[in-house]
Amino acid sequence: MVGKYHIKPRFWLMLSLTAALVFSVSFLVARNRLDAAAAEVAALEAQRDQLVREIGTLQDEINFAQTDEYIERAARDELGLIMPGEVRYVNAN
Repeated sequence: MVGKYHIKPRFWLMLSLTAALVFSVSFLVARNRLDAAAAEVAALEAQRDQLVREIGTLQDEINFAQTDEYIERAARDELGLIMPGEVRYVNAN
């Protein structure tokens, strides 16, 4: 018994074009998601770099706050203290 159905070359062409279209759309969707993820990674890396710089600045401030120079400056500026032998001048405007 010979096959009842004969598949025409047009069917294979349409099947191939449909498969190519499906794969192309899938590729474009995946590429779009990948680009979005890469942009998010870049933004997060920039944010991390900013935080690392801020941490460095704060660490420098902490280190300076533990020095005698800072203590002397704070005593002069905030408490109005003077060193022994110094004379305080006050403007009388």
